[in-house]
This record gives sequence, structure tokens and C-alpha cells, in this order.
Amino acid sequence: MKIKSLVIATTLALGATATTAMAETPSFSYIEGRYVEMDEAETTFDGYEAEVSGRLGNYMFISGSYGETSGNWSELGNVDLDIATGRLGFIFGQDERVAAYVGPQVSYIQSTYGLGSDGDWELGDDSTTDWGAFAGVRAMILPRVEINGEVSYIDFERESLTSYTAGTRIYLTPNLAATGQLRMGDLDGFAVGLNYSF
Repeated sequence: MKIKSLVIATTLALGATATTAMAETPSFSYIEGRYVEMDEAETTFDGYEAEVSGRLGNYMFISGSYGETSGNWSELGNVDLDIATGRLGFIFGQDERVAAYVGPQVSYIQSTYGLGSDGDWELGDDSTTDWGAFAGVRAMILPRVEINGEVSYIDFERESLTSYTAGTRIYLTPNLAATGQLRMGDLDGFAVGLNYSF
């Protein structure tokens, strides 16, 4: 009887330890690839994004992302968007399962008008680089489930770009997660992808 109780207690303790190990503070060191779809006016853009992020000590991280999307803006051709963003984040309010962050960012956007990357001609292009800021919160609500929210602002020369995101990461293994993101603001849309943290 005592041996059976000891085995059950040990098994439960090991299970609880394994569960706790999955519920660490969200990682800021990762690589992620995403399929993206977003709307502007009557044009729907879709494409991909890739992001790399690395932690710098206990309270900072640096990240970079690049994406290519395209959409049909008239009967004559497409517009292709190349977007690159660099960020420096400061982590605060961090405990075992929650982390808040804020920081500056710089974004570069190039718009190419014409038949697109597979066409024979280009009508023209335009590019701009400007600064902004971002802030967000990430929280592990279950051992394998993270939720996150963020606000991002870029002050471009002709117009500003503000976006709000709400997303989740569902960890399939301790390092690999499926991701989903709802995007609202000046560009509405969604993103789905895979994230590998290290």
C-alpha cells in the first residue's frame, strides 16, 4: 500500500515538473516563418514573412523581419510590397509566465507597380524608410499555450501606419510552435506560421 502510494505520488510529481518546465517565460530568441494576408482599401495582399529575434542579456532583445506580399490593384497590374523592419526591445514587468516589452523600430517599404515579379514590365516603384515604436505583452496561459498582443506605429513621410495584433503560439514541442495572428488597424489581415525558439 505504501509503495503504491509512493509510486503514484512520484509519478504525479514528475508530471507536474514536466508541465512546469513548459510554462517558462515566453522566449525572445527564435526564428519564425509566416504566411500573411492583409487588406488595404479594395486590394488584398498575400505573401510571406520571416523573422529572427535574439535576446541581449536579461532585459533587451533585437529582431529583424522581412516580408514580400503582392496584390492586384487594377486590371492592368499588381503592386508588390517588400517590407523590412528592425527592432530594439526593452523587456520589463517580467515574471515566470508574463513579459511586457517596448522599444523603437525602423521600417523600410518598397512598392513596385506593374505586372509583378513574374511580368515583363514595371510601371514604377517607390520606397521609404522611417522610425516608429512598438509595445506588447506576451503570456503563457497554459503550459503549451501563449497569447500575445502588440501595438506598432511607424511615421512615414506621406502617412503613418498603426497596427494592432492579437495572437497565439501553441507549442507542439518545447521549442516548436504553431502561430496565429489577427492584425487590425491601417492594414487588416492575419498570419499563420511556425516558430522555433532557442
